Amino acid sequence: MAVVEMMGVSLIGPKQEIEGLAAELLTLGNFQPVPLEYALEKRPAALERGGAHITTFQKNPYDDLLKDLLALWDRAGERLPEGEPFEGLPPSLSYEQAADQVRDISKRLALWQRRTDELQEEQEKLLAADVFLDAMAEAGRDVEATLKTKHLALTFGRLTTENARRLQEMATVTPLIVFPVVQSEGHTLVVVFCSREYRPEADNVFRSLFLKEYPLSQLFEGAGADMKGRLKDRVGEYDRAILGLKAAPKNYLGRRRRELEELYSAVMALQRVYALCQRRGELSGVVVLSGLIPAPTLPEVASAVERLGANTLLLTEKEEELERRGRQLPTLLKNNPFVKTFQELVALYSLPSYDEADPSPLVALSFCLFFGFMFGDVGHGALLVLGAWYLARRNVLNKAFASIIRIAGLSAMGFGLLYGSVFGSEEILPALWTSPMHGIPHLIRTSLVVGVAFLSLGLLINILGLSRKKRFGRMLFDGEGVAGLLFYWIAVLAALSAFSGGGVPLAAKILLVALFLVILFSAPLERLIFGPQEGESSAVVHTFSVFHAMLSFLSNTASFVRLAAFALNHAGLSAAVFMLGDMVHTLPGGVLFKTAVLIVGNAVIVGLEGLIVFIQTLRLEYYEFFSKFYRGGGTPFSPITWDSQIRE
Repeated sequence: MAVVEMMGVSLIGPKQEIEGLAAELLTLGNFQPVPLEYALEKRPAALERGGAHITTFQKNPYDDLLKDLLALWDRAGERLPEGEPFEGLPPSLSYEQAADQVRDISKRLALWQRRTDELQEEQEKLLAADVFLDAMAEAGRDVEATLKTKHLALTFGRLTTENARRLQEMATVTPLIVFPVVQSEGHTLVVVFCSREYRPEADNVFRSLFLKEYPLSQLFEGAGADMKGRLKDRVGEYDRAILGLKAAPKNYLGRRRRELEELYSAVMALQRVYALCQRRGELSGVVVLSGLIPAPTLPEVASAVERLGANTLLLTEKEEELERRGRQLPTLLKNNPFVKTFQELVALYSLPSYDEADPSPLVALSFCLFFGFMFGDVGHGALLVLGAWYLARRNVLNKAFASIIRIAGLSAMGFGLLYGSVFGSEEILPALWTSPMHGIPHLIRTSLVVGVAFLSLGLLINILGLSRKKRFGRMLFDGEGVAGLLFYWIAVLAALSAFSGGGVPLAAKILLVALFLVILFSAPLERLIFGPQEGESSAVVHTFSVFHAMLSFLSNTASFVRLAAFALNHAGLSAAVFMLGDMVHTLPGGVLFKTAVLIVGNAVIVGLEGLIVFIQTLRLEYYEFFSKFYRGGGTPFSPITWDSQIRE
């Protein structure tokens, strides 16, 4: 249960074998490719030697093909088929063959779309003519007479509502008469009258406002007396034609489904293979593909090379060699299902960097302890479990956070048994440990012991981490190293002695002063004994950090008193709900009022106080516990798989 060890691998071999191995790596889902420049870093001569140049590739040519194929399923309104991984080798389909097939599909889609747009434009003209007929009928005007006026020019068209407003404003200073006919979806149909002599100037105005004119004389030509009936028939014909064109992609997909699904799967596979090999290097037909894999999966990769790459060379690099290049390795966490649930909480703070310990197991245990301690109640814990189950089923909470809340509810139920508390009542069950209302001193002492234990654990983890990094000076002399841990323990013992009435022993005072001086001068001591170190801070910053660390021992320890405080707060709120219920019980209809108060009160406790306790638990994790050892800043391990998103 820790950060998984990473290692670098490079595959060197013929293009066909490398692409086949790339398909296998996609199936394994354990390979994160890296640029060739990363693999050959500090070996620049390898990029160009003896006149031979290693070429690299950036753009994935299959991206556009796959997007064009996706357009077919989108236009057909159907779900995409699931791409099937190809075992061993990618499909035996060249880019040119795939491009020809996709190009034919794209031409069909473009033709259907273009014809649909043309028919919709013609239909729009007919609908505009129908609106014009209605307007003339309301005005009592004869259509043919209106169109054949000798001195007036009539223009009927569509423009945006904003431009229609501007046209009406211009009509106040120009010889134009503008009648808005109808508005819809940001556009306005207008009828404009002007003298025939002014028509050329009016056309200039129309062009500046992007007015789309509908020649009414052409629309009504041959319509006869029953203009509206003929227009309605023609609109119906266009409707049927448009519906047929819109159904064309679906019908085409239905007729050739198997063939098109095989093409989609093949192009998707080739796109994924190329995405994995996209930043490969190639020299005279020999391809270099480099990446990172989890070390435990090396046997699987080696087995794939043995089966599929008879002429391919597999080179490996251990984490030490990779880290020496100054590159940050990605982080992959591997934990059991229970601990894995709490990785989400760690990720909210920051993913652990590759060279530090994964705090998820400790978070899993401490979160249950902290939350249950503050929210211990059998009934309220059960409501949390049921609420998390319901919210997860309704997709309000994601799976991980729903699991965390369920576990928190179970922890609350466990502590409820220790407290003997059921919906705030301490009279139903006997307390197996202590009662928050009657054991306040016991709770405070326990919370302080828990605080000292967890802060000490954080310091011990930090000491181990510094030891792994070979920072022995900081490990021994730093305020969060051995000296700081000893100072903290002696200070705790001195405080216990003082509060018990025995005073602070002289030996403790001397040790505290000596350890404080060691911590204060930790940087000079480290330089003196272990030599100059990287990342040394200035004297002022170091002095400030020392005093901050000393004060944080006190503040962080005191912060754990919130465990007892919120346990008491929970019991007090529950008691207040019962008191309010008893107060309204004597009123008319008191049973109903009391029931309502108890239901609403307990809902508020579970919802509002549960949220507050959740936040306080995170605070103890992030600010008190993590501050002693955890830095974070890791980048996730992101292997390319068959389900990877299309790269732009």
